[in-house]
Amino acid sequence: MITEDQYKEIADELRVETAAVKAVHEVEAAGKAFNDNGTIVILFEGHRFYRYLKENGKDVEELSKKYPTLVFKYQTREHYATGRTFEEKQIKEHLRFRQAIEIDPVAAFKSVSFGAFQIMGFNAESLGFKDASDMYYYLKSSEANQLKVFVKFCEVNNLTRHLRAKNWAAFARGYNGKDYAKYGYDIKLEKAYKKYV
Repeated sequence: MITEDQYKEIADELRVETAAVKAVHEVEAAGKAFNDNGTIVILFEGHRFYRYLKENGKDVEELSKKYPTLVFKYQTREHYATGRTFEEKQIKEHLRFRQAIEIDPVAAFKSVSFGAFQIMGFNAESLGFKDASDMYYYLKSSEANQLKVFVKFCEVNNLTRHLRAKNWAAFARGYNGKDYAKYGYDIKLEKAYKKYV
């Protein structure tokens, strides 16, 4: 669990309000870094997996037919794990991840977002890690490590200025991608921020 002191330390380092950091934490993974069973919170993205499989020379068309809920060309939420609770969804999401690892571990680790701040594996090298699996093991060791990687991600991607200005749309675009508005990330961030001010 992230302490108030840790939030303040990171906020001071980024020169942003503590409430802004808490808002991102809440929106990205429902404020959770780990599941009740101790596994790290994840979300597997099949369209990313498709891309990296193709880059690795795999037959993505054949794999799409064999694993339609794991390998698909375009981003969709249709194949996200379902369940009555967050925990049930996470158990299924981890099963999907393990299945993807069996197909191609390099592509699989790059295609998952990890932890409380949901940093995608493909960012690993830009954040100073050897590869995506290296980042995964660092993130799953503690929530404090996840907070450090969040700071690095914001700095590397020039997002700190948007967080500082509370420009939620610009921050969400850089953090969540061009479809951020479709999923209301900017609205969710602003709403969460107001809770913590």
